[in-house]
Amino acid sequence: MVKRDTQRGYTMMEVVVTLAVFGVFLFIIVILTAEMRSQEKRFPVNFLSHPDTSAVIARLRRDVYDAKSVPDAYQKYERSAKVVVLYCIREKTAETVVYDFRTKGEARRMTFSTETLTSDWVAHAVPDFSVSYDDEITSTGQMPTVHVTASDDKGRIAIDQILFKRPTV
Repeated sequence: MVKRDTQRGYTMMEVVVTLAVFGVFLFIIVILTAEMRSQEKRFPVNFLSHPDTSAVIARLRRDVYDAKSVPDAYQKYERSAKVVVLYCIREKTAETVVYDFRTKGEARRMTFSTETLTSDWVAHAVPDFSVSYDDEITSTGQMPTVHVTASDDKGRIAIDQILFKRPTV
């Protein structure tokens, strides 16, 4: 700003430079917003950002990792594409863990110890989970292998993971 005794204000050059700097910042913001919008259209939903979905995958991974075997059935639950049955040995007890994905948008984890339900956990607003097993490995009871997939409402795969048992000596 130039100060003279009779004049006050900014010179034309100062105003042009200020508008140019502001215009560059505005241009950068518009470009970034357009790029984010195109990425959002390309990858519409990230299911792993939802806390319940992340919790389901983390718990299932931990349970398969600690599983001793994958039984074909437990009480009224039979192993299928929507039901996972795992036999786990914890610190002091043996548990049977059942994951039930039959209800759309819901994942239920139940823990049974000595034929009694000891814990029941439910996750809501999750994608449609599906499970398959490697029967060659699983039938021996030595290495439970669970292949977990989940798809959104449009049928696009959102989660695709293969979970293995903890390696033991």
